Amino acid sequence: MSGPPLRLAAVSDIQGDWDSLAAIAAEQHASYIVHTGNFGFWNPTTAERGADLAYLKQIVAFLAILPRSLVAELNDLSVINGNASLGPDIDGEKAITEAYQNVLRKPNMLSHMDAYLAGTKQLPCPVYTIIGPLDDPAIVEKFLLGVYHVPNLYIVDHKRAYTLTGEGPNIRIYGLGGNLKVHSLFDSGSLDTELETASDSDDSDSLEVPIKSGDLCGRTGDLWVTLLQVARLYLNAHKEKPLERTVNIFLTHLPVVKTPLLEHLAIITGADVTVSQGLHFRYPVLGNGMSFVDSMGGSAGYIENYRSKFSRLRMILGELWLAIKNDVSKLLEDDSELRQLIELGLSLFDKIPVTISESIDKIVKLSLEETDEDDEENMEISKLTLKKINDMYFSAYYKLWHFNLCDHLITDDLEPEDLDSSDHDGPPEFNVMVFSLDRKGYFRLVHCNSQGFNFLTIRDIPEEEDDDEQLEDEDESEEISSDKQDESLRRTKELLNSTYKDYRARGRGRGRGRSRGGVKRGRSTRAV
Repeated sequence: MSGPPLRLAAVSDIQGDWDSLAAIAAEQHASYIVHTGNFGFWNPTTAERGADLAYLKQIVAFLAILPRSLVAELNDLSVINGNASLGPDIDGEKAITEAYQNVLRKPNMLSHMDAYLAGTKQLPCPVYTIIGPLDDPAIVEKFLLGVYHVPNLYIVDHKRAYTLTGEGPNIRIYGLGGNLKVHSLFDSGSLDTELETASDSDDSDSLEVPIKSGDLCGRTGDLWVTLLQVARLYLNAHKEKPLERTVNIFLTHLPVVKTPLLEHLAIITGADVTVSQGLHFRYPVLGNGMSFVDSMGGSAGYIENYRSKFSRLRMILGELWLAIKNDVSKLLEDDSELRQLIELGLSLFDKIPVTISESIDKIVKLSLEETDEDDEENMEISKLTLKKINDMYFSAYYKLWHFNLCDHLITDDLEPEDLDSSDHDGPPEFNVMVFSLDRKGYFRLVHCNSQGFNFLTIRDIPEEEDDDEQLEDEDESEEISSDKQDESLRRTKELLNSTYKDYRARGRGRGRGRSRGGVKRGRSTRAV
């Protein structure tokens, strides 16, 4: 880190567009890149195995490397009319699934990954990424097991953290990938069966190692976080002696500020900064805990409102644990190591302070063991733990900063049929945040770019009419006005859907595919 400050580019959802990383690194003079999931661990076998139409649609909806017209064409298919040209008596969903597979099984339609595996292309600098819910678990497994390797590519998860050292403060990158749902914390999913099937069907590689790394949970199309992963992340975070001169960056897919469980985990593992995917928003979101709570009650009300989300999380976890404790205990009777990890994971959330307004019912202890809560020694330990966590919350309220990113590529808001060659001249533009860290220890946000809204596409601009035309059209004005209003509402709805709907929403509209697009383009100045 001698000389110019280290530059760290933060990018979200490249979704197979690996080539964009070289452009971003060159444009921003990046020393390193961090990425927040859905990296694009896909190849043609992903489409072959992807019998779930919903999974394929979710991938295509934000796939950056497909031509815009092809994205629109696939998104226009529906169970109602998608098989009309295929003849009568054909199952609609099956026909559409096959249509998706026929397109996506072709080389380089899903991702640039194969060229990097073959060595014909190289990553421009070290890239650290967590996995996303949509990444193909069969392919991620091969990276985790060392069967696949791309120089400069590092997967960050509950077992794998990385420290960047230099003359100034170090940077430690750690995190968790995938979705996080409280009701799935104790569910490892169905990947055991799915990956065995993938191993049998994929002849492209001969695996002389076990097919399961044990590091992935969920199912194809929805990888998620479990309590075991949380416990292991915590253990690894505290395994090494803490370094005072370190900037701790916590990477997640879900926005930390909207996910109290992840925020609590960031706090107790000493995060200084969190970097997350931003739900496909058009503008990035950044702030500390104080930025996102209301001011009712003055300064004291601020911190109480901040703590209340953790209190609600604690009550929800208690209700869940009350329902499943006996079943979990039985499953762990013969596995002492697993039992200890689950107990550790529970303990990380057991001592979350509960506010008075949330504690009408008895607080359920999060533990596999039966302990006497009235024991004087236990009560003293609990008081000390509660005080420590409250102090952590107070510090994080001011000092822990959260950065939610936009999707990596800036695209046009025009309909595919409205695009012509003049619309995509010039290099692509990217949504990216860039941080610098100098020898004096200053960690600065030095660049931030985002797509934003194109207000020419969401506001109808009336065209000038001469008096004669206005008189001739007077009789039809009411009908035309109605049609224009319907069209305006439709386009506005599509734009809002493209911005605010999570990729996990199961709606299948033209708006998502059209608004996100796929062709690399600069901004357009045309009005619709």
